[in-house]
Amino acid sequence: MTLTVRNAAGETVQLADTPFAQGGEAAVHAVPKFPGVVVKLYHPQVLQSRANTLRTKIEAMTSDPALARFKQHPGLAWPRFSVFDEKGQWRGYAMRKAAGVRMTVLAHAMAYREHFPKLDRPALAGYLLNLLTTIRDLHATGVMVGDYNPANFLCDPDSDAVTLIDCDSWQVTANGKTFRCPVAAPDMLAPELLGKELNKISRTQESELFSLAILLFKVLMLGRHPFDVCGGASPVENISKGYFPYGLGGGGIPKGPWFNIWSHLPYKLKEQLVRTFKDGTHNPANRASLTEWIDLLRLYQREIGKGWHDTKIKPATPKPKDYRGSQSISQPLAA
Repeated sequence: MTLTVRNAAGETVQLADTPFAQGGEAAVHAVPKFPGVVVKLYHPQVLQSRANTLRTKIEAMTSDPALARFKQHPGLAWPRFSVFDEKGQWRGYAMRKAAGVRMTVLAHAMAYREHFPKLDRPALAGYLLNLLTTIRDLHATGVMVGDYNPANFLCDPDSDAVTLIDCDSWQVTANGKTFRCPVAAPDMLAPELLGKELNKISRTQESELFSLAILLFKVLMLGRHPFDVCGGASPVENISKGYFPYGLGGGGIPKGPWFNIWSHLPYKLKEQLVRTFKDGTHNPANRASLTEWIDLLRLYQREIGKGWHDTKIKPATPKPKDYRGSQSISQPLAA
């Protein structure tokens, strides 16, 4: 069956019959005539219940002057224009084709080796810095990602480029109306959002910073969740309690590679993770800011360049106790 769609001006284009990606809400098809473009078509059952809501949001995202520049942003697969079927029914939207491997692979204790064989710590920091600068651009325009799912961040194995996809789920204010983010994994949410109806509550800079810190931790720690099952409780329970087992008095860092990785991170970076996940659990004002994370990751790269931290993704041993770097910049983790 040939798939043909058209834009609002009536121009038609043929899509690849088989989608190259699909999820519970939609399928993404290549456009053979335009290799740099893909089309996201929502499934019929989704359109049946939410077509008007989805169309209103997408068309607001593509028409609002403050957001229109994101169509050309190198780090975003932002909606470009609506597409319709041959009967004139709204089906979804076109966007640029994003290349890369999902960040879930990058942040995995084993899987990264296949797609990122040359990956080291400076490269890992580079990916995170690119992600953070794009999120900074979004926040400056009032866009909240909301759903910090690492599967929606694509990393290019041949560079440090990161592209954010599934932008249609984010919280945006466009043409005078706020469209909330209705989805997120509970273990990626700030504690004040747990148990809430996400389609009825607005994300804030503070809730974003908590979710973002979880994502940064998972990437730096090869998939380990900062509130992983400790003390018999689930990550969600530990988030609500503010039980973060790292840092002084934290209750115990998991043994093995996790301890080694943590020990080789800059003290100031670890300090802000502890601040965000302990003090910031119930006091959102204590969460590290985007600017602070960017500065800390640049610090990490500089310190690695000075030989102060292991460049390996999995350091074989903890940082030695006799490490004597400049205490004003970094200091060792006590054994």
